[in-house]
Amino acid sequence: MADEEDDDLLHLLGHGAARTLEARRWLAEQVGAEESAMAMRELEGFDEVLRTLLTKLPIEALLPALPMEELLAGVPPEQRVAGLTPEQRLLLAPDEVLRLLPDDYLRSLPEDVRAQIRARIGRPL
Repeated sequence: MADEEDDDLLHLLGHGAARTLEARRWLAEQVGAEESAMAMRELEGFDEVLRTLLTKLPIEALLPALPMEELLAGVPPEQRVAGLTPEQRLLLAPDEVLRLLPDDYLRSLPEDVRAQIRARIGRPL
């Protein structure tokens, strides 16, 4: 029906994607407004519409909206560190552990990692 009527807002609320900038702006205003946000959340299918809208946004638009803690909250620790090199993973250790590492080992690390460790443990390497 939304396609037949060419009604973008009806299409959006009928689980379709927002096809026009006007529809996306309208939805953003509704979600952002305190008094109407409650009413919007109560609509059947609201979560699906919101999910559809969010999947259309570039990641650069989403990242500033969420604190890092919230972004990482649902990610298991092993996935959080999966993209880090062993040297970068070492920087996740507490300062007390870093102080126990032998100087020979610390001198074998890349300079940027050594500099960060030096700043944290307060001893020259």
